[in-house]
Amino acid sequence: MNRSTWTVALAFLVAGGLVAVAADKGKNLLKDPNKTESWRLEQHEQAKATMKADQDGILFDVTNVDGENWHVQAFLTGIDFKEGKEYTFTYKAKGDPARTIIAAAGIDEDDWHGVGLQEDVELTKDWKEQTHTFKAENVAKAGKNRIGFLMGTDKGKVWVKDLSLTEK
Repeated sequence: MNRSTWTVALAFLVAGGLVAVAADKGKNLLKDPNKTESWRLEQHEQAKATMKADQDGILFDVTNVDGENWHVQAFLTGIDFKEGKEYTFTYKAKGDPARTIIAAAGIDEDDWHGVGLQEDVELTKDWKEQTHTFKAENVAKAGKNRIGFLMGTDKGKVWVKDLSLTEK
C-alpha cells in the first residue's frame, strides 16, 4: 500500500472506533427490563407486594404497607455505573390509585447507599414518560450497582415499561 492508502485506512479505523464509542454511550445498559426475571422484588417487615408481567411491562401490586417506603422495593441489578459519569434513566409509569414512588440508584451490597438518583415520581392512572438524569458518585465495583423504585408508602398498583438507562 502507498502512503495515502494507509492514511485513508487509518482514518477509517479511527472513525470506526469513535463511532463504536458513541454507539456504546447511547446503548441501553438494562438487560430485559420488561421481563419479571430481570427484577428483584424486596419485601421487608410487614410490607407485602407481588410482581407480574402486564400491559407490555411489569406490574407491582403493593398489598400491605408498614410506614417505611423502602420496605417494598424493586431493582434491576448488575449495573456497571462508572464513577463521575452522567446517566439518563427513562421509562413509562402509571399507578392506581394515583401515588408517589421514588426512583433510586444505589449500590447492590451492604451498606446499600445511593449513588446519585433519588427522586419522587408522581404517578396517575395514565401512562407518563419519566426521565431522570444524574451523576453517579460513590459507585460500587462493576456489576454491584442497581436502579429501580421504592414503593412501600401506599397500597396500590404500579406499572412500569420501556425502561432505559444510558450513559450521557
